[in-house]
Amino acid sequence: MEILLLIINTALSTLTGIGRIALILVPVIILIEMARHYKIIEKITGKIKSPLAFLTLPQEAAFPLLGGMFFGIVLGSALIIDYAKEGYLKKRDLLLIGIFLSISHSVIEDTVIFSIFGANPLVLIVTRTILAVIITRGAAAIIDRFFLNEADVKPCKTGNQEKH
Repeated sequence: MEILLLIINTALSTLTGIGRIALILVPVIILIEMARHYKIIEKITGKIKSPLAFLTLPQEAAFPLLGGMFFGIVLGSALIIDYAKEGYLKKRDLLLIGIFLSISHSVIEDTVIFSIFGANPLVLIVTRTILAVIITRGAAAIIDRFFLNEADVKPCKTGNQEKH
């Protein structure tokens, strides 16, 4: 009987967690689609051309990168998957975005949490961002020098979806 109760409680907790994530992600994804439709994304991403060029990433990588950086790895992953399915990003770009976000994801949320425990928010943000830039740029140089092949420069498109 206790095992059945444990299973039911676990299932309810899991469904509640998924529901909470959906309550956050669905409106954000709707806003993102509206921003795409009204060309707001191009205006936002156009402002970070220089950092993207330094990281050797295309402008199409800007929005998934910013989404993951500011809203967390879950939203960043959703955007990365969406952009990959639509063929906007190459395999190389996906790898570099993953490297960058593994170091510098969820900047706002993490900074708030660590600030509560006494960390300096400016030091956290600057250190994580600089570290992410240096490591991502280094990885880009290594990939381009030793591992780049024809498959890596092709868009990573899955399915028969058309670009918007």
